[in-house]
Amino acid sequence: MHQEIQTQFLEAYEKYKEAIYRHCFFRVYNKAKADELVQETYMRTWQYLVQGKTVENLRAFLYRVANNLIIDDSRKKKEDSLEVLMERSPANEPFYEGGQRIERQMLYNQIVENMHYLPEDYMQILQLRYINDLDPKEIAVILQTNANNVSVKINRAVKALKSKLAEPIK
Repeated sequence: MHQEIQTQFLEAYEKYKEAIYRHCFFRVYNKAKADELVQETYMRTWQYLVQGKTVENLRAFLYRVANNLIIDDSRKKKEDSLEVLMERSPANEPFYEGGQRIERQMLYNQIVENMHYLPEDYMQILQLRYINDLDPKEIAVILQTNANNVSVKINRAVKALKSKLAEPIK
C-alpha cells in the first residue's frame, strides 16, 4: 500500500508541480516564495497521504493545500506588488518558452495587470480557471464550495474584468 501511495504521489508531483508553481507565483509574485510554497504543499500532501488518509482528486487537493499556504503567508506579511517586483528585476517574470507573439503577451500583461483591481476572490477564481486551467468542480473542491457557486463567480469575475478592460486609459 505504501508503494502505491508513493507512486501516486510521485506521478502527481511530476504532473502538477509546474502548474502549482505558476499558481503560487501569480499569487505571491516572488520566485523564492513560490518555490517554498510548492515544496511545503508537497510536503504536507505527502504527510497527509502517509497518515493513511485518502484523497479523491489529488490535483484539487494540491491546489487547496497551496491556496491555504498562500493565505497563511499573506496574513503574515504583504509582498511587493508585481509592478514593483518587475521594475526591480524583469527576469522574475514568468514566460512561455514557446515564444508567444508580442501582441498576445501584451494582452496577457494587460489582463493580469487589470486583475489586480478586482476583488481578491474574483482574482483568485480567474487565476484558478484560466491560468491554472482548472474546471469549476476542481475549483469548488479547492475553495470548499460547490461548482454552481464557482461558475457564477467566474461569470461575475469575467464581467468585472471586461468592464475594467473597457475603461479608458488614464
